Amino acid sequence: MTVDLYHGEPASNSLKVLQAIHEKGVPFTSHYINLMKFEQHAPAYVAINPAGQVPTLVHDGRVLTESTVINEYIDDAFDGPPLKPADPYLQGQMRIWTKYVDEVFRPSLSFLAWHRVIPGMAKALPEGEFEARLKRIPLKEKRDKWELAAKGGFSERELEGWRANLEDVSDRVESALAGHDWLVGGMFTLADIAVFAMAVSMPRSYPDLWNETHTPQAMAWMARMKARPGVAAALAMPDHTGMVSRKD
Repeated sequence: MTVDLYHGEPASNSLKVLQAIHEKGVPFTSHYINLMKFEQHAPAYVAINPAGQVPTLVHDGRVLTESTVINEYIDDAFDGPPLKPADPYLQGQMRIWTKYVDEVFRPSLSFLAWHRVIPGMAKALPEGEFEARLKRIPLKEKRDKWELAAKGGFSERELEGWRANLEDVSDRVESALAGHDWLVGGMFTLADIAVFAMAVSMPRSYPDLWNETHTPQAMAWMARMKARPGVAAALAMPDHTGMVSRKD
C-alpha cells in the first residue's frame, strides 16, 4: 500500500486532511507544496491535480481531490478509530457541519485573508511576475479572484458579509458545544476536524469573536482538539511559509 499526500502548510484544507490521516494512523508520504511560491500551479503538480489546488491524496496510484471527500475516504478505506458516527442521522449532522465549513466558513476566511495579504504580496513581486503567476492558475474562477484581490476590488458590502459569516460561525460552534465535548453525537468526528482546521486561527485573527469571554465553550473545545495526538501531529507538520502560528 502506498499513500501520498500533497499538501500545504498545516492550515485550512491541508490541515483538515492532515488531522484525519494522523488521527486514523495511516502511514503516508508527505509532499509539501509551498502555496506562497505558487507551487500548486507548477506543471508537475497540475499533472496530478489539474485544478492546481491542495490537498491531493494518491492511494495506490488512484488520485482523490477535495478535502472533505478525501477525509471520508480516509475514514472508510483504512483501519483505525472511526471518524464518523455509526448512526445515519448523526452522520447527516456531521455532513451539515462539513458542508457549512466548505460553503461558508472557509470561503469567508479566505476572502478576508486575500483582502489583507494579496495586494501587498503582488506589489512585492518583480514587475510582471504576479501576472505571470496568474496565467499559471488552471481555474479561471481562481484567476479572477486572485486578480480582483490584488487590485483591492472586494466591496465593503462583500467584506461585511464575510465578517458576518464569521460571527455566525462563532455563535453556532459555541451553541453546539454547550454541554458537549464534541460537535456531533458526543464523539470526535470529521465535523470537529473540519471546523478546527479553519477555527484554529480565529483567536489570533479575530480575537473579538473567539475569546474566553465570548466563546468559552469553543475555546475549551479548541484546547481539547490540540491535546489529541493526531491533531498535534498535524499541527507539527512543516510550515516553510512561517505563517502558521503554533500558539493559538
